[in-house]
Amino acid sequence: MTGHLPEPPGKSAVGRSSGRKGPSRAEMKIRLQLVPYSLTKKETEITLLLVEGLKREEILESCDITNNTLKTHIRQIYKKLNVTGRAEIPGKIGLV
Repeated sequence: MTGHLPEPPGKSAVGRSSGRKGPSRAEMKIRLQLVPYSLTKKETEITLLLVEGLKREEILESCDITNNTLKTHIRQIYKKLNVTGRAEIPGKIGLV
């Protein structure tokens, strides 16, 4: 054990500085850009983690969900955003 605790589920590290409560400005910007796509709360959380570049295993741990549940969420995210892979997400929501 390394002595540090993992971030609680639902807490994204996008641009967050330590000691600060709530989402960072960068995270809020992304969340606002996702609003028109009608993503669920969990889909939004997973999208943020995908944009951060987290690996599947890290997302599973962070969200405390099964692999099949993650697959379902990712499939829905891709469908709603009309993309075919995670690399297209930033361009779709105007981050590049």
